[in-house]
Amino acid sequence: MKKKHVCVIGAGLSGITTTKQLVEEGHDVTCFEKADSHGGVFSRNKVYDDLHLTISNYFMAFSDHVPSKERLKFWSKKEYFAYLKSYIDKFDIRDRFHFSTEVKAVQKNASGEGWSVTIVSNGEEKELQFDAVAICSGHFQTPKMPKFMGIESFKGEVIHSSKYRDKEAYRGKKVLCIGLGESSSDITSEVSSTADRCILSLRRYQAVAPRYMAFQEDTYFTIDTSWLTSRMVNRLPKTFHHNAAKKIFKKYEKSNNPDLRIRGSWLMKSGSPVNQAVTKNERIFKPIADGKVIPNIGGIDHFDETGVVFKDGTREELDAVICCTGYQLRFPFLDFPIEDMRNLYKQIFIPGIGETLSFIGFVRPQQGGIPVIAEMQARYLSLLLSGKRQLPDIDGMSKVIKTDTEHWRKEYHLTPDVPSLVNYCHYMDAMAELVGCLPETPTLVSNPKLRFKLMHGPQFAAQYRLNGPHSKPEESRKFLLSFPDISTKRKMLAHEFWLTYCKLMNRFPKWRLRTLGVQ
Repeated sequence: MKKKHVCVIGAGLSGITTTKQLVEEGHDVTCFEKADSHGGVFSRNKVYDDLHLTISNYFMAFSDHVPSKERLKFWSKKEYFAYLKSYIDKFDIRDRFHFSTEVKAVQKNASGEGWSVTIVSNGEEKELQFDAVAICSGHFQTPKMPKFMGIESFKGEVIHSSKYRDKEAYRGKKVLCIGLGESSSDITSEVSSTADRCILSLRRYQAVAPRYMAFQEDTYFTIDTSWLTSRMVNRLPKTFHHNAAKKIFKKYEKSNNPDLRIRGSWLMKSGSPVNQAVTKNERIFKPIADGKVIPNIGGIDHFDETGVVFKDGTREELDAVICCTGYQLRFPFLDFPIEDMRNLYKQIFIPGIGETLSFIGFVRPQQGGIPVIAEMQARYLSLLLSGKRQLPDIDGMSKVIKTDTEHWRKEYHLTPDVPSLVNYCHYMDAMAELVGCLPETPTLVSNPKLRFKLMHGPQFAAQYRLNGPHSKPEESRKFLLSFPDISTKRKMLAHEFWLTYCKLMNRFPKWRLRTLGVQ
């Protein structure tokens, strides 16, 4: 194997694990970060102080550094920043990072071999040569500001949520919050506690999921460690998911808790959560129930100097507008645009360029977290650069791109324009097949305990260290077996018998790996 000199752009969660995977495979890696520390959006004052992750610590953790001694919980931004530091220290990769260094240009060399990377550090510009470049700068670089009629005439404050820091800035004011992602649920809730009036504007009811769910009496799991992220449940027909969700929503509607009643009614109107992006933060429903947040569903017609007029004809006086409207996909250092990550093979590689230019961490899972997907992508990249794996030819990649894109847009047809959205369980297994680390599932006879964990338990990233390149079988098996069962053995056996029956009767739909372009 010839060692490759690789440039990694960005020292957030994706850049950190990409650096680690490449180093572990024997490559020479240099990571450039324009901020003065690691952590990306989680570093220091880049996000609001009260941020707590909406993915549990076990799903935000990388496969070979699971915080198994911690209780299951949702990290604060400070705790996640500390976790990333411990990961860097554990694998001794700190000297690979160059902070306060901005990448200004990435260009293919005229010879067709390698890349020229222009950086600026301490006011000095340098041009460096690399065999390959891994872009790990993340989605959260360029705020997306919506365009509304008359917004330029509005005399109040208009900011993007990326600039929000403190609810006290809105004390006694009339505030409009636009959009409902995870950050908006936090920001809108916080602002409503100090504002004189807080309106939430949405074009449609959006699916919202709780952080915790009860599945057995007095037994609670985070939503990502529930049966929703198990292989067995993700093999069940879509009608199962639709009916299960509807049953839960109707139960919410009958609750004595006003927050839950509103949530149930809201979710019944939002459509099936299986077919759309889901906001994993239910915090917004309490201030709605308390009358502190007034939702307006249908969208904005226009602004005037002192307020907003909605499409339903109502008008609100305003002092400030907070746009929780996401980010644009921008790579200012490239001399060509990337309009849609779905146009890339596995949303990583550009056909015609291949493995020497990659985009790691731009896939958004509907369940689970981005870090472990970025880790899996980086493991694949490191093997490609080592020559241990090969990409399909251009025609092969194009066919997979077309198949994948059609599949994901059909599956998430209620939010087809949400960039890079995938099913965590299916995407991870498809990528694991390419890496060669898809876990070998034992039979009920050979090892029933491990089978139950792999088929019926949460699809933790640690599963992908049981075998394959750079595996850690004992460490992974110990963690997987230590996590409590999320279903009764009776239910798990019932599903096993159902699966066996479907196979015998040839009625079970083929597993998704072929659908997702893995040949």
